[in-house]
Amino acid sequence: MTVVDDIRGIDSLVVASPTAGERERILGEWATGVEPYDLSPLVTVIRHGHMVPGTRVAARCGGDVVTYGELFGRRDGIEGVRGSSALPTPTGFAALLAEFVTASRVGVGRFGCSGLLLGADALAVAVADRRGVAADRRLRRVDPAMRPADVRLLALPWGDPQNTADLLAAWSSGATVVVPTEAQRRDPAALAALIESHAVSQIVAEAELPIRLAERGLDRLPTVARWDLVGTTGGCALPEAVRRLSPDAVATIAYHAAAYLGAVARGPLAATAWTRPVPGAKVLLLDEGRLVPPGVVGDVHVGGRALGAEFAGGLERERFVGDPYEPGARLFRTGHRGWWTSEGRLIIES
Repeated sequence: MTVVDDIRGIDSLVVASPTAGERERILGEWATGVEPYDLSPLVTVIRHGHMVPGTRVAARCGGDVVTYGELFGRRDGIEGVRGSSALPTPTGFAALLAEFVTASRVGVGRFGCSGLLLGADALAVAVADRRGVAADRRLRRVDPAMRPADVRLLALPWGDPQNTADLLAAWSSGATVVVPTEAQRRDPAALAALIESHAVSQIVAEAELPIRLAERGLDRLPTVARWDLVGTTGGCALPEAVRRLSPDAVATIAYHAAAYLGAVARGPLAATAWTRPVPGAKVLLLDEGRLVPPGVVGDVHVGGRALGAEFAGGLERERFVGDPYEPGARLFRTGHRGWWTSEGRLIIES
């Protein structure tokens, strides 16, 4: 690393190494999320889907409606389906479920438009995390007979591998999933109409969505109890937009990496945009392969139990590297930059 010092030439800029205490805190506490909990084998996740009443709606997209009976109730609903569909159609839902079933049998599968190769443990960890996120809502005292239906809007691009974990987490809980078409996903007015018409209770979307909805003059989304946003956005505009739209909702922001299934780090929706690694995930901030101390920017490398093995066709192979602090473990170089605060909070540069 170099720095230009006026006109006197180029001098080496040496990044200070963390002290022994800082190194111990980074590697022993900050960099790694807690052990995943409430893990269910993939066969159990699938069995839960079979137990949901067959007449209940499992997924909606455009004018298509798929019930649990159509998706899980007949073997021929998924047998013979091969490969993910490029579009969220009934065939696409069946193809994704078929890939998940195959992964539960053989222990590995490819997901998303990048063909991310994931083991059964990675899938189980990601589904458990998604189930935990969906359950993290503010307690409301309501008559059980009047409890609103669990309806989840998945507004990430269809090719994002996280949709696999979100769909299976929702279906194993008996929820209804609303997936917008690509045209709807890009149109805030169309998304607002979906949220209102289907009484959506949870939204999984890119972080800019609440701001886009607020800018369109939308006043309230009273049915939304959970915002699960993806991005690195800081500042006050995003929290203010969420408070305006859903003042009683729980909202978090998550950092994603292409080679990791689902969130790597998550934190409360606040102007600081700080996060912490989720259960099972690992984040190292390195400069030329060495840890950087708190307050110093480093290159973000991610690893952990939901890290994919590779992308289809060997793409981005050079970004998978060995973990310098854990022999035999692997990391993925994300291309993002970030730093630790003195309290161990992770800030990713937007």
